[in-house]
This record gives sequence, C-alpha cells and structure tokens, in this order.
Amino acid sequence: MNSNFDTPVEWNGSPAPISTGQDLLIVDDCRLYREGLAASVAREFVNGSVRTADDSAGMARALSLRPPNVILLNLASYDSRAVMQAARRHSPGSRLIVLGVSEDDEAQIVACAEAGVRGYHLRSGSLADLLVLIAGVLAGESPCSPRVAAVLMRRVSALADQGRSERKVLALTERENQILQLVELGLSNKQIADKLCIGIPTVKNHVHSLLAKLGVRRRADAVAVARGRLQGAGI
Repeated sequence: MNSNFDTPVEWNGSPAPISTGQDLLIVDDCRLYREGLAASVAREFVNGSVRTADDSAGMARALSLRPPNVILLNLASYDSRAVMQAARRHSPGSRLIVLGVSEDDEAQIVACAEAGVRGYHLRSGSLADLLVLIAGVLAGESPCSPRVAAVLMRRVSALADQGRSERKVLALTERENQILQLVELGLSNKQIADKLCIGIPTVKNHVHSLLAKLGVRRRADAVAVARGRLQGAGI
C-alpha cells in the first residue's frame, strides 16, 4: 500500500443513508486512523468507493485521478491547512468535511469556514454522527452543532458591521466629494474656493469633515484612503 495514496476500498453492500455511487477521500497522516475510518465508512456506501491519502501531496494525486464527492480531513494532520487550501484550489466541487473540531476554538472554526468547509465533525462526535454529517453534506446542507453555528453567525455579523462601517466612511456629501477630487489634483484651499465660488472657511470646514469621515489627519492620506476604498469596491 502506497503511503501517500492508498488503494481504494470498494463496497457493494446493502442500501444505506449515504447516496449511491459516491466517492469519498479521507486525508489523515495517521495510517491506523485513516484505514480504520475508511473501513468503517465504506460499509455504508452503496456501489461507491473510499480512498485515502496521508498528506496534501497524496491528496493531489487522488484529485488528479478523479475529484471525490466528499473529502474528509483530520485537522490534527500536520499539513491540514495546506490540504484545505489545495482542496479548494484544485477540486472546488468536492465537499470538504473536517474532523476533530473543537467547539471552543473559534479561530479554527472561522478559518475552516473561510477555506470552504461544508461540515464540522466534533471531537466528541461518533461514527454515526459522521455518517449523518456526510449524508447531509451530500444533500447540499452544511450541518454543524449549535455552538459552531453561533461562532459562524458571530463572524457573519462582524463582517456585516465592518461592511457598514466602510460604507459609512465612503458616505461623503456631494460637495465633499468635489473637494476631495480637487484635493487629489493638488489644489490649495484658496484655489478650491475660487474654483467652486465658495469661501475659504467653507472649504476648510468641508476638508475637516471629509478627513474625519475618512479617519485621517492629512489631505494626502484622505486621497490614499479614498482611492483604496474605491479599488476595494471594484470601482
């Protein structure tokens, strides 16, 4: 048996909750664990196959042969982060499930979500839990425990707050945008006042306001921030 890419474990048993003809890839650097898990999961597959790999290189070889429907990744594997990145890059259609998730590790949960993970199997979870999880993911769901769901919802909320904050930063008045464009051209307050036919104190007030909205103190920084925001928005 190759240590990087193991021979598929085929199963043609009786009907089970998992859909017929599915292909599963288990990635784990512990041979005993991955072979035991492969044997257990294979019993629940109908006319499907279970393959295993011990690292990102072995997974890459497996993906080159045929992309699996589901990838099971043990987070305890030494290169689990590289595996997640490679799976998303080379096999975006494969559904990724991570094993050994700690509900108390919010950073890990968020990192997995950002890597495209579709299912979370907890350290306290059983084989039966895993089979239900696989079936759910294959059905288009993203099952997770209430605590994991809470972590993900907090992350979504934080991103929404960040987006609102950025939109607020960009919410300059029409006059402030006009003045910012003239500042970008290098015009002084007096030149801006002459061009817009307004008083210099009025220009100063607008400049002070737009600096505050953009969260900077200098005119050059205001121009840089505005350019960065527009580029980030694809404008």
